[in-house]
Amino acid sequence: MLFMGEEYGATTPWQFFTSHPEPELGKATAEGRIKEFERMGWDPAVVPDPQDPETFTRSRLNWAEAADGHHARLLELYRRLIALRRSTPELSGLGFEDTAVAFSEADGWLRLRRGSVEVAMNFSAEPRRLGVAGASIALATDDAVHLDSGRLDLPGHSAAIISK
Repeated sequence: MLFMGEEYGATTPWQFFTSHPEPELGKATAEGRIKEFERMGWDPAVVPDPQDPETFTRSRLNWAEAADGHHARLLELYRRLIALRRSTPELSGLGFEDTAVAFSEADGWLRLRRGSVEVAMNFSAEPRRLGVAGASIALATDDAVHLDSGRLDLPGHSAAIISK
């Protein structure tokens, strides 16, 4: 699941907004949001008023961001992931029964295997070398990801999808 703008790393906030025509409903909604955020330790003075038109205005996406730099690269990554998911049945199954998982919390990596596809993720800032069963990189989040004879080199904070 992606939230609005997440597909390209939007810098605009996603703030809950409403436009209730009934004043009492608008007031109740705003007060409910304040109470909700107070329970999480927020200062009530900084909770956006959902009825304030500026809350809506602040939440509008700036699609021009999606055309440049890391925003454009992130959007392209999501497009490639969606295309790969559509073309690779092992990535679209909903069940966990055919999924094998290996991980090292201490070293910050995770591998998921389903059928002939393996997803390897490095959550660490340090590079990691993992053994994988696949023969080719179907998708990588970093150009420095390298696969050679069943050994996958993942730079820090990167991931790869490997296929046989």
